[in-house]
Amino acid sequence: MNELAKSVLIILCSVIGAVMAVKGSVRLTKKDVKDTKAETKAQTIIDTKSNTILETKMDYISKGIDDIKLDNRDQCRQLNVIAERVTRVEESVKSSHKRIDDLEK
Repeated sequence: MNELAKSVLIILCSVIGAVMAVKGSVRLTKKDVKDTKAETKAQTIIDTKSNTILETKMDYISKGIDDIKLDNRDQCRQLNVIAERVTRVEESVKSSHKRIDDLEK
C-alpha cells in the first residue's frame, strides 16, 4: 500500500470512529433523558400522594377545630346561664338573711 492509501484509510477509520462515538453519546443522552423523565414522573406521583394525604389530614384537623370552637361557645353560654343563676341565688340568700335578721329582733 502506498502512503496515500494508508492516509485515506487512517482518516476513514478516524471519521467512522468519531461518528460511532457521537452516535453512542446521543443514544446514551436519549436514554438518560428517558430515565430522568421516568424518575420525575415517579417523584411527581409520590409528591401528589403525599400532598393529598396532608390535605386530608389538614381538613380533618380543621373540622376538629371547628367542633372545638362550637363546644367552647356552648360551654360559654352554659357558664353565663350558671353565673346568672348564682347571682339570683345570692340575691335570694341575701333577702333571706334580712328576713331571718328581722325575725330575730
